[in-house]
Amino acid sequence: MNRNRLYKSNTDYVFLGVCGGIAEALSIPSILVRLVFVFLPVSLLVYLVLGALMGNDDFYYVEDVRKKSRFKTVLLAFVFAVIVIVILSNLGFL
Repeated sequence: MNRNRLYKSNTDYVFLGVCGGIAEALSIPSILVRLVFVFLPVSLLVYLVLGALMGNDDFYYVEDVRKKSRFKTVLLAFVFAVIVIVILSNLGFL
């Protein structure tokens, strides 16, 4: 799909749809984008910022496909951030 703007994917997502949206915009497999986000040191912060700034792709939006509440998404992001901070502090980075 050729787009002029980045959108979060409503069909190819694991957490927020950021990696799927970037992969769809670049016409590459989403696993490659996910691997980049896993191995970059600042990727968690970049991922959360992109998740907040990128809009939903309304073209493929189906209410039954993605019924996630904002509370659950924010809670999962918080838990993930705490886990990353604990791991980094145990490794001596923080």
